Amino acid sequence: MKPPASSEPHLPQRLDLGIGSVDGHRVYWDGDALIWQRTSGAGDVLEEARLRPSEEAWRTFWRALDELGVWSWEPYYEPEYPTCGGTQWAVWIEHGGRTLKASGRDAWPPGFERYRAAVRNLIEERRFG
Repeated sequence: MKPPASSEPHLPQRLDLGIGSVDGHRVYWDGDALIWQRTSGAGDVLEEARLRPSEEAWRTFWRALDELGVWSWEPYYEPEYPTCGGTQWAVWIEHGGRTLKASGRDAWPPGFERYRAAVRNLIEERRFG
């Protein structure tokens, strides 16, 4: 279920980010707080934190995403060669009238490491991937 739109322009309408292989990390907006989770390969939540980034932290995050050009990422990234297992990731963001839905397996768009750094900054340097 999609949380109601916020009257705060720095908050997302939707934010759901994930990355992992054997274990993983998920970051999502529940309409009130940013939830960070460390998950097992089976999807069990091993660790969780409710975060409330400042307005400035959110603005820094959005600015980083804009600078990286994430709004024009392709819907799916995969390697040119066959792989087994590997790292999977997904991004679903709705903010400021824009939507980003992208994912991949063992392949990443340009600037992906900077995207991960922006996420880590937003989640107070917790692990993400």
